[in-house]
Amino acid sequence: MPQSFSSTQVAELICTRISHDLIGNIGAVSNAVELLDDDPESIEDVKPILEISSKVLSDRLKFFRLAFGLNNATLKNVEELSKIAQNYVQTLGNRNFPINLDIKINNVQIYKIVLLGIMSLTDVFIKGGKLCVTENSEGLDFIASSDFSLSKPKLQNLQNVLQGILPDENPAQYAQTVYLQSMLHNLGITVKASFSEFEAKLQIA
Repeated sequence: MPQSFSSTQVAELICTRISHDLIGNIGAVSNAVELLDDDPESIEDVKPILEISSKVLSDRLKFFRLAFGLNNATLKNVEELSKIAQNYVQTLGNRNFPINLDIKINNVQIYKIVLLGIMSLTDVFIKGGKLCVTENSEGLDFIASSDFSLSKPKLQNLQNVLQGILPDENPAQYAQTVYLQSMLHNLGITVKASFSEFEAKLQIA
């Protein structure tokens, strides 16, 4: 079984990743507020910036709370989980190349594994595609597929992280995979990964 990461490593990576994913839109909100202070009549120009940035922040924070927070979140059903995941995925990438998410699970209590798996694979897309999450008798399957090549460097780094090896460059980008690997390691569960140019698959059983 791959070695696990220390709790300090996991905490540092998660804090850095979350900060990175929020700071851009926080900056946009701050700049918009400053613009309003200088020119109150610019409200019509500033309003779309505030609406878009605040929605991105809200959608990402809801996702991060479930993925990285304490296991005391109250989710009513799988539909609510799917909505939170869908909203998060829509904040990513290029609108011209969306990532289409399809979640087919029955047990909402595995939400943390589901969200961390989703976050791990959304980063490998370059020009959109489809990400399917399926619960079966053996466990969970995550399959990312695209008509365009997936990111080869990110796939290699993802494979390394699952073996307990952090990349030298931008390791915080893989915080979610580090956390997932560490959590499953403590449960005696391993993640099987298989990657090709147009498809990446994670199996958790």
